Amino acid sequence: MNIPPGSLPVVYADESSNSGQNLLDPDQPVFTVAGVHLPDELAASIVDEVRAQLPLTQGEPKYGSLARSSRGRKALMRAFEQLPEGSTRSYLIHKRFMVTTKLVDVLVEPLADADGFNLYEDKQALALAELLHVGGPVCGDATAYRQLLQTFVNWVRQRVSTDELFAAVATYKASVSVDYGDFAEWIDLLEYCRGVADETAADLAAGEQRDILDPAIPSLYCLCTSFGESLRQFRLVHDASKVIDRNTMLLRMAHLFPDLAHPGQFNDPFPAIRIDFADSKAHPQLQLADWAAGAVRQWAAHLAVGGGDRFSEELADVVSPWVVDAVWPTGP
Repeated sequence: MNIPPGSLPVVYADESSNSGQNLLDPDQPVFTVAGVHLPDELAASIVDEVRAQLPLTQGEPKYGSLARSSRGRKALMRAFEQLPEGSTRSYLIHKRFMVTTKLVDVLVEPLADADGFNLYEDKQALALAELLHVGGPVCGDATAYRQLLQTFVNWVRQRVSTDELFAAVATYKASVSVDYGDFAEWIDLLEYCRGVADETAADLAAGEQRDILDPAIPSLYCLCTSFGESLRQFRLVHDASKVIDRNTMLLRMAHLFPDLAHPGQFNDPFPAIRIDFADSKAHPQLQLADWAAGAVRQWAAHLAVGGGDRFSEELADVVSPWVVDAVWPTGP
């Protein structure tokens, strides 16, 4: 049944700290996307109240500028207090850990699948990524492990060759202490993935696996399926995004792909039956989505790397309930 777009509920979404496939940018350790579902009148009143507390010379009040001043932080906290329960949701990604999960997805999982083993069942792929994430800097040379991850990212982005990738694997493997023999066997497994890597490199060169390291697509899918649990279908208004725009069809076709973690099942349909792109200046809900994404990002970055200021800690009680799911390690 076709539902007129004008009768659909609307979710507004924006991202914070998206460096694309450059997942190891030390200044941006986490990525977040946030969505809000609010009536126009309430969203406008919240944004107008914040604007009234700022200097007249202040431009569009983005999260970054507001969070730098005491007045702006107070205005943000007041705005967040007015958001109804369930109206705001967020998905976040620990970028370094995502690199490790993608290392498993891109190299190890196809090798396992060729042997008839479903690495996604019972979250075994995630468990392997956790092992590498926690053990990598400890069981071998930490610098060599960081270089392995960076080389993998550069390889996916076609900036280094497959030979260079496996040279980085070998260098790290040589640094693994003999005291961690069991862990060394998992690094041996990476070396057995050379054939998979050669095939994947050809696909990357042909443009067949574009954006596979960009966190925006999987994050938006998960965020929207969370909203879909209560709204069923809705229209999505997203801040301008080239990567979302060129992957719209992929999102719409998600239900046609098997859910690899649950054999015999398919992914949930993408509940946003229409995606529009807009400027936050035209929609107060997009402004609020920017603030929500920025606040979750600041709080999560504080958790990921330590440090941060007092405001990062104050955000915890407000923003942590917004997080519907995350790509986040259980270890350090």
